[in-house]
Amino acid sequence: MNKKIFLIFILLHSYQFLLGQSIDDAFRLNSFFHNGSARFNSMGGAFGSLGGDLSAISINPSGSSVFLDSEIGFNIDFSNMSVTNEFNNNISESKSDFFSVNNVGAVLVFGNNKSKISLGYNMHSLNNYDNNFSFNSNTNLGLDNYFLFYAQGIPYEDLIVYDNETIKSVYEFLGEEYGFSDQQAFLGFQSFIINPSEEGDYNSNALYSTINQNINIQRKGSHYMHTFNISSSIKDNFLVGLNINIHELFFNELKSVNDNNFDYQSIITNISFDDDLYTRGLGTSIQLGSILILDRLRLGYSYQSPTWFSLEDENIQRVRTETFENDKIVQYDVNPNTIIYFEEYNFKIPSKSTFSIAYIFGQKGLISLDYELSNPANSNFEDNNGDDQYLESLNNLIKQKFSSSTNSLRIGGEYRIKNYSFRFGAFAYDSVLNERDNLISGISFGLGYNFGNFHIDFGYTKIENKYSNNLFSNGLNSNYSIENLTNKIYSSISIKL
Repeated sequence: MNKKIFLIFILLHSYQFLLGQSIDDAFRLNSFFHNGSARFNSMGGAFGSLGGDLSAISINPSGSSVFLDSEIGFNIDFSNMSVTNEFNNNISESKSDFFSVNNVGAVLVFGNNKSKISLGYNMHSLNNYDNNFSFNSNTNLGLDNYFLFYAQGIPYEDLIVYDNETIKSVYEFLGEEYGFSDQQAFLGFQSFIINPSEEGDYNSNALYSTINQNINIQRKGSHYMHTFNISSSIKDNFLVGLNINIHELFFNELKSVNDNNFDYQSIITNISFDDDLYTRGLGTSIQLGSILILDRLRLGYSYQSPTWFSLEDENIQRVRTETFENDKIVQYDVNPNTIIYFEEYNFKIPSKSTFSIAYIFGQKGLISLDYELSNPANSNFEDNNGDDQYLESLNNLIKQKFSSSTNSLRIGGEYRIKNYSFRFGAFAYDSVLNERDNLISGISFGLGYNFGNFHIDFGYTKIENKYSNNLFSNGLNSNYSIENLTNKIYSSISIKL
C-alpha cells in the first residue's frame, strides 16, 4: 500500500511522538536539593544569611562579601544508596555506591571591610541521578501493550523489511519520515510480538492472564549550577550581590524490561526490551540577594529568576524475543543500532525566593534558618503560544499534577571550641506533585578544623527521598514507587589566598 496515501493520517497519529518531551522531564528538573561543601552540607544548607562559604554563594549572591580574604576550595563525597521499590504490591531492594565531586569554587576579595567588592565562582550540585535498582512482580500488563499502543492505525506494509533493505535502514527511514510511533510499531512487528489482524488493527501474539515482569533501571547524570558572582558591601552592615547561573544537565536512563512465564499456548515465550534515554541541556537564570547585619542578628533574602532550559533527547532501543514455532524455540533480535534524535525543546522552571535568618553567638557559634518558596505548577514547555497542541497538553498536565506552592526548610548550627567546629543540620523539601509523595528530607552533622590559612571539613548526611514513576509514558504505564535512602560522607578543603 502506498505510503503517501496514509501520510497525513500517520503524521497526525504520530506527531506527539516526534518530540522527546514528557512529564518526567518536568518532574526531574523541579526535583532538587542543595549540595555543596562539607561545612554547608553539615549545617543542612542553611546559609542564606550567613555567607562566608563557597557553596553559600549559590543560595544568596551577597554571601561572597562576608569573606575577609580570597579563598578557593573543593569537596568530594561518597554516597551509599539503598533503594526500595514497590511494584504491584511486591517489594524489592537494591544497593549501589558512588563517588563524586559536587562543589568547586573560588572568591576574590578586593578592598577592605568598609568598602569591598567580591568576585566569585561556584559549581553547586542540585541533583545527582546516579542510581541502579531492580524489581519484579507478576502483572497483567506486558510489553505487548506498549507496542500495540503505537501500532494501531499504521499500515503493516510500512513495517516490512523488503529486499535490499535492513532492520537499520527501515527503522531510520520510519523515524525520519513518520516519527517515533512508527518505529515502535516496527520493533513490535519485526520481533513477532504483534501481528496485523483482518480488521486492519493489530493483535498480540503473547497469551497470558498474568506474567512475570523483571525491570532493571540504571541511571546516571547530574544537574549542576555554575554560578558567576559579584557582590559588594554598602556601609558596614548591608551586603548586596548578583549571580549569573548556568545550569548544566545530563541524564541517562537504561531501562531493561523482561517478560516471561507466558501461558502454555502462547507463541511468545520471552520478551526483552532495552530502552536507553539520554537527555542533556543548558539553562540560564539570574539571582539577586542581600544580607542585613544587625549586631549578632543577620537577615537575608534572595530571588532566583525563572530558569530556561534548552534540552535535547536521544534514544537507543533493542528488542529480543523467543517464540515457539514448529516444536522449536526461535529467537528474534531486532537491534537497529541507531540513535533516535529528537527535536530540541525549551522548558522553564519557575522562580524561587529564599528568606533567611541567623544568630551569631560571638566566637562560640551560630544558628541559621532558610525558608525557600516556589511554584512548580508554573513550569512549562515552550508551546508557541498554544500552537503546539502536544506541548500545550503537557503544560495543562503540569498544572493539574504539580503543586502550586512548595516550601523548603533548612536549619543548621555550629559550635566552636578553639580551632574545632562541630555542626548539625536538617532539611525538608516539599513534594513537587500534588500527591505530596516525593518529600526529600534529611539530617546532617560534621566536624571542621581551622589551620589558619586553610580549613579541613568532614560531614555526614542521611537523605530520604520518596517518589513514584511510570514504566513508560504510553502503552505500558504501570506505576512503581521508589524510596531512596542515601548516606553521604563529605570531605572539603578550603585555602585562603
